[in-house]
Amino acid sequence: MKTFYIEKMDKHGFTLLKFKIKNDNFKICTNLEKEKNIRKVVKKLIKCDVQNVVLSRKLCENKEFINSLNSNNIKIFNGRWLEKYISFELLDYIIRQNSIKKEEIEIAITTNEITDISIEIIKELAKQYKRLTVVTNHIEKLKKIEKEIYEKNGILIVVSNNQKKSLARAKIILNIDFNKDVLNKYKLNENAIIINLEGNMKIFSKRFNGININDYEIEVGREETIWRENMQKFKTKDLLEANLYMKDTFQHIRNKIAKNKVSIKEVFGINGKIFYYD
Repeated sequence: MKTFYIEKMDKHGFTLLKFKIKNDNFKICTNLEKEKNIRKVVKKLIKCDVQNVVLSRKLCENKEFINSLNSNNIKIFNGRWLEKYISFELLDYIIRQNSIKKEEIEIAITTNEITDISIEIIKELAKQYKRLTVVTNHIEKLKKIEKEIYEKNGILIVVSNNQKKSLARAKIILNIDFNKDVLNKYKLNENAIIINLEGNMKIFSKRFNGININDYEIEVGREETIWRENMQKFKTKDLLEANLYMKDTFQHIRNKIAKNKVSIKEVFGINGKIFYYD
């Protein structure tokens, strides 16, 4: 599985070459405002048998280049895969920022696909929060998990799909995979904090006055894990995702996250709202 780390050279660094390749570093030396140049870069990546890429901060803003990579099935490490595994750290961060007590908060999880990851998230959060609601279209599948959690831990969770009531009181909503069309069918707590693990969520309700979080950044205590030349040009979450990405158990990846001393640096909400924690 070949991964390239791609950055765009400044104009003064342009040469006659379209790009420079050294080991897994791929430097673009051409104007990506031209569609034909984007095609040439992507064609070169395909020729080099590159399956995955990490984009520099600047290239993360180039939608045309990103669309071209996606259409050619080149995976972009953008922190979305990692986000599901650090959802507990994200929740803890939000709770600290807002001085919320876990025992008093009502939290909801929204999930359509019942995967091993979503089940592990539900099981762990059921241990941490007294009031937990899981909102899904697959109620019957989750009834087994609901029963298992109660029999093993004596903890009751609510499994629901009531569009008027299930999210109306939740102060924090961990949205695992509802898209905007599905989520906006539900009545939301007007002051809720929504953490979108898939990103790019927009709330249509004009009455919604909460925080809609679509992105985040992390810090890694063991920086040698992700160190590389010019690493400051890349997002830390993308570098760590590229390092950890593999088929493995949920707990093994969680252990690696703990070993690397990963913490949340900041989260980004819609309308430019940003939270910091010292």
